[in-house]
Amino acid sequence: MRPLLMRPVLGAAVLIGMLAVAQPTVLPGAANAASGDVTVPQSALNSLIGEPNQHFRRAFDSYARGDAESAASEIRAGAALIRIEAGRGGAQDEAKLRTTASELDTLADNVVNGNVGSRRDLELAFAHAELALASHYRSLADKAVADKDRAGAARWLKAASDCVDDAMAWTGQAPSGAQAEASDQMHALEAKIHTGANWTYDEARRGVGYLGTQIQDLGQQMQTFGNSQSHGAGH
Repeated sequence: MRPLLMRPVLGAAVLIGMLAVAQPTVLPGAANAASGDVTVPQSALNSLIGEPNQHFRRAFDSYARGDAESAASEIRAGAALIRIEAGRGGAQDEAKLRTTASELDTLADNVVNGNVGSRRDLELAFAHAELALASHYRSLADKAVADKDRAGAARWLKAASDCVDDAMAWTGQAPSGAQAEASDQMHALEAKIHTGANWTYDEARRGVGYLGTQIQDLGQQMQTFGNSQSHGAGH
């Protein structure tokens, strides 16, 4: 499993608090924002990429210790961050992200009420959430590549790839042949970007394609796994 990067949590706490005060979150560039809307700077939002999975990790650990209240609190924090991310200007996957956040809120309620059957239910929910974020960041990467936005393309490609890795880790399943090949290609591009080696927009476009393969295959894999879990419930 890819090691987690520990980022400062102050920013997350502040934005979650802002979201609790006023919704929906409106980002810079939104026209005629209502007086009650909250404006979140893009730079602040970018610094929180990857934070939801850290909350999911802490939620899972709390649940394993039998601390349902703490687990639910962490799940709700992750949901709030995803809801904020859904407000990013031009988010193509806004509806999916908001639905994902609502599903996580329901999961948190179920944790508190003792209606979660096993840790596996949490793992699958967190995998679905990370995959929704991966799809969202992939869309942003695709747009950045089309706009010749080099910094944006690098940021979103990495964010999407990291979310795919996190989703895969939550499933605990071995990647398919196509997933593994796409993952290797994507990580090779990531290494180029990280080290400052020269990379082209053609490579970035292929990276968007690799991510699409991973997201589609993993989504199908999780759907199959979820159905098998449902059929096996009560055993």
